[in-house]
Amino acid sequence: MSIYDQIAKLPPEKRAVLEMMLQEQGVDLSQMPILPRSGDEESFPLSFAQQRLWFLDQLEPGSPLYNICSPVRITGELNVEALRRAFELIVNKHEVLRTTFFKEGAEARQKVHSDFKLDFEIIDHGATGDIHEAIKAEAGHSFNLRDKAPIRVRLFRQHDKEHVLVLTLHHIVSDNWSTGVLIKEFMELYPPLAAGKTVDFTPLTIQYADFAAWQRKWLSGKTLQKQLDYWTEKLDGLPPVLDLPTDFPRPAYQSHNGDYITFQLDTENTAALKKLADAHDVTLFMALMAAFEILMLRYSGQDDFAVGTPIANRNRAETEPLIGFFINTLVIRADVRDNPSVATLLKRVKETMIGAYGHQDLPFETLVEKLDPERSMSHSPLFQTMLVFNNAPVGALKLPGVELELLEFENKTTKFDLIFNFTEQNERLDGKVEYNTDLFKGETVKRMIRHFERIVREMSREAAREIELLPLLSSAEQEQALHRSKKNSRRVRATELLIPSILAQCELRGEKTALRAGNTSMSYAGLRKRIYSLRKQLRDKHIQPGQVVAVLARRSPHTVAAMLAVMGHGAVYLPIDPSYPRERLQFMLEDSGAVTLMVEEELASLGKELFSGERLTVMDTNDQAAAAEPGDAPEEEAPAYLIYTSGSTGKPKGVLVSHRAMADHTVDMTQYFTLSADDVTLQFAAMNFDASLEQILSPLLAGATIVMRDEDIWPVERFAEKINEYGLTVVNPTTAYWNLWCAYLQKNEKEITCPTLRLVISGGDAMSPAALKQWWASPFRQVRLINAYGPTETVITATCYDVPADETVLERYHSIPIGTANANRELYVLDNHRNLLPPGLPGELCIAGDNLALGYLNRPEEESAAFVPHPFAEKGRMYRTGDKVRLHDDGNLEFMGRVDQQVKIRGFRIEPGEVENILAAHPDLDTALVAVKTDGHGEKQLVGYFRPHAGSRPEISTLRDFLQKQLPPYMVPAAFIELDTIPMLPGGKVNRRALPVPEDLRSQLSAEYVAPRTETEEELAAIVASVLRIEKVGVYDNFFELGGHSMLGTQVMSLIQEKFAVEVPLRVLFENPTVDGIAAAITEALTESLDEEELADLLGDVTDLSDDDLNALLNED
Repeated sequence: MSIYDQIAKLPPEKRAVLEMMLQEQGVDLSQMPILPRSGDEESFPLSFAQQRLWFLDQLEPGSPLYNICSPVRITGELNVEALRRAFELIVNKHEVLRTTFFKEGAEARQKVHSDFKLDFEIIDHGATGDIHEAIKAEAGHSFNLRDKAPIRVRLFRQHDKEHVLVLTLHHIVSDNWSTGVLIKEFMELYPPLAAGKTVDFTPLTIQYADFAAWQRKWLSGKTLQKQLDYWTEKLDGLPPVLDLPTDFPRPAYQSHNGDYITFQLDTENTAALKKLADAHDVTLFMALMAAFEILMLRYSGQDDFAVGTPIANRNRAETEPLIGFFINTLVIRADVRDNPSVATLLKRVKETMIGAYGHQDLPFETLVEKLDPERSMSHSPLFQTMLVFNNAPVGALKLPGVELELLEFENKTTKFDLIFNFTEQNERLDGKVEYNTDLFKGETVKRMIRHFERIVREMSREAAREIELLPLLSSAEQEQALHRSKKNSRRVRATELLIPSILAQCELRGEKTALRAGNTSMSYAGLRKRIYSLRKQLRDKHIQPGQVVAVLARRSPHTVAAMLAVMGHGAVYLPIDPSYPRERLQFMLEDSGAVTLMVEEELASLGKELFSGERLTVMDTNDQAAAAEPGDAPEEEAPAYLIYTSGSTGKPKGVLVSHRAMADHTVDMTQYFTLSADDVTLQFAAMNFDASLEQILSPLLAGATIVMRDEDIWPVERFAEKINEYGLTVVNPTTAYWNLWCAYLQKNEKEITCPTLRLVISGGDAMSPAALKQWWASPFRQVRLINAYGPTETVITATCYDVPADETVLERYHSIPIGTANANRELYVLDNHRNLLPPGLPGELCIAGDNLALGYLNRPEEESAAFVPHPFAEKGRMYRTGDKVRLHDDGNLEFMGRVDQQVKIRGFRIEPGEVENILAAHPDLDTALVAVKTDGHGEKQLVGYFRPHAGSRPEISTLRDFLQKQLPPYMVPAAFIELDTIPMLPGGKVNRRALPVPEDLRSQLSAEYVAPRTETEEELAAIVASVLRIEKVGVYDNFFELGGHSMLGTQVMSLIQEKFAVEVPLRVLFENPTVDGIAAAITEALTESLDEEELADLLGDVTDLSDDDLNALLNED
């Protein structure tokens, strides 16, 4: 008897002592054979991999997600009894196939049964039925791991010589390698059985349970710590999520709804990739990993992320013939920082993967438990994408009398966001991409596959090239995209400069009202007269063309006349807001070099504080009979106006726009908005914003009447009243104001109608989906609605989107699109290296074409950074907006925030606007905002701000719950603040800098200790405290914030079951990780478990109580 046989015969306690002594002496148990367990034990521990799957089964009971289904078509004379007997022998040989799983206290255990009958069923399916639907149904049938064997065999008989065998196993007892072992053994057993021979199999030296017990003992102490040290260092600081652009918002709960697309990497590209791999001394799989990492980098813009990849984990000879769940998952951290060359990346991938292979024994489940990444039900931990290279040992399927064909079936589930599978076959690579259909459209995945193929081609050709410079688009695709950018832009050219055209309208319209402001109005004839009078004043002051003339601009017809007079004179119009701080006004006057400041009589005293003596021009209200002296027309490219915008240095910067660009844009907008002399339009924007020019010049060019709103913004409650008072046909509020108006329309009980209103143009901020729903529910659903977008540098409105009265808009896009290009503009979505990006990928919006500003005044460095040479034309410029967008297949752009405003909190990249849109959809809120604020420790936190509807008082916990049902935990604001009023900028935008900072940015889930209030909460708090080994737990303390994790969570659930005699799903802990939330779930479960008969018994008991008994019970402590 060998020494190992002697050890095998030791009782469990003595063997454990021996192994402990060997470990203390430094003996590596991994070098010792795995020994069979003694026959005295009734149950055994799970392997680490099994424990993870058991946990997931507890999390989602009845889920078929981890079913492994292998359908095989069998054609010919099938011996059904031989087939059944072959599987019975296999089940007898492999104990794991007759194993059940259960909880013993807080621990999961497995038990082998000797008397299990094979779950084998013959089903007459017929020749006409859809066999794929039958396979799909069988694969979707879940296992009861506690009571039944984890294997099913179904034989669908289509006719005498046509069968489909469907073999289904739970992943907890099998993996791809195991499927190969099972099929190989079936192929060996069936022929002799079909021939009527008796077959005996050679017993296995060890069983899977032996491996599980060995793994538990070996992977402990120093061995475990060595593995943990490696992975902890390797994954330190890993971002928790790979932020791929998705077609649909990520659900709060990972759904696993999936589909797949197959493709082939042809022999030419496969050979080129193999040649690249050989040249750099890496494996084919390492080369595929490099290509996949490049793809993920280019799609996400993220240079630090992880990719999961499975490994057979059968590095011991004893495990090779076993059926069981051995496969492990390695976390491969991508190192694509600093834009390495292809060759450098291959070297990095090789080093990373060799290191991972050398530490492959640490189960993924243990790694997750020890690293304890932030928990989220919306995505898997550590990685969300996988790369798989299949080489399981499944031989040729040949049997006497029958032909076997492995069938594919539509598996509509996926465990991760994306899984790229590859199998090498016939000198090519067969690919299969599984994807989550709640995140991606099939078209998006097909495009991703094309880009992967493109990356493989390019990296194989040019290994010295930097990975971010590898083109995703072919030359033909690039030309097509460039052509589309130019084709989608309307070409509009004004026949003459703008001011002469407006003066012609003044001649034509005569006494028709041109402008109204409060009680003041001015006809077209009066406007013409005022323009000429003010131009004479400028001439008398010897103002030269090209000189800057500042106008202290308030909303009045006189300001409009001054604007037109200045530009008509050939000078540069600079509007400045009298409400601005004196220091800012003084800076703009000095920086612009303004030669005079024009003011109305009422503002003369303020004007004298800014400009003195001859430099001040008080507008003459006495219209002189000035002759129409047009003088020399300004040059087309001469500056027409100067608008100051916020600058990165803290000082405003002046943007100069030419006469030609202004004229072309005005003509285009007049046509696009279909303005005519019958229109009455609103002038809403502040006079020092460029939008005010569009709101004035286009209506005047059309001969319409303009109503200038009051200096104080009209309350939204009176907006409809004002529309009706003036008979407005076109209104143009800022988006922030429109959002507020929509909220008012929803809550207002009286029906509001505005019969004259035909067009609403909203711009300046992201349009709220919640507001759009409110708009659609209002009487204005059929009014034309335009979402407008445009930086000052691209001449007011660069893009427009006609928002249809169609709810599917919110299904097709994450946010309301900003549309397509307006006239004379070309739109490009570029990456950091100014590569053109294909549809679907987020990048910076860059705008080229004729309608760009001339540049910045006195800011050469900022100008050269923002206005760059056109990369796709021999001449011309392109403006970098700094806005992150993505192009959709329909040509519409979707705004995704600022390139520099995306924030990272606890490793997660977050777009505050996305959270804001969802919070704004809460029915009790009038307005919602989300901003990033910094607490006293310098930590960034999301803060939610809200203003409720009148009469509503939503609890903060209600708002948090609302968000938690739709967003991952890391996107839920840490604090919420109720606002009485929304701080606004003069231009009508929200003043986000003025939003208050909370005094304490600690999460309000764990704010201050609240003691348990009921007996259930007391017992539950004691359970949680004991598991977490802390002194006390309050009813609102978050389990995970207190150091809890999934494995500890299973202990909590087990103790709850023992204490309360009720089973609460583990998912409850994730959804409600507080004593308060879990207690509510326990109460609900106890209530549901009380049937009518028990209730009747209790009622009878209470009915029979005497008065003395009742008093005694009621007076008990």
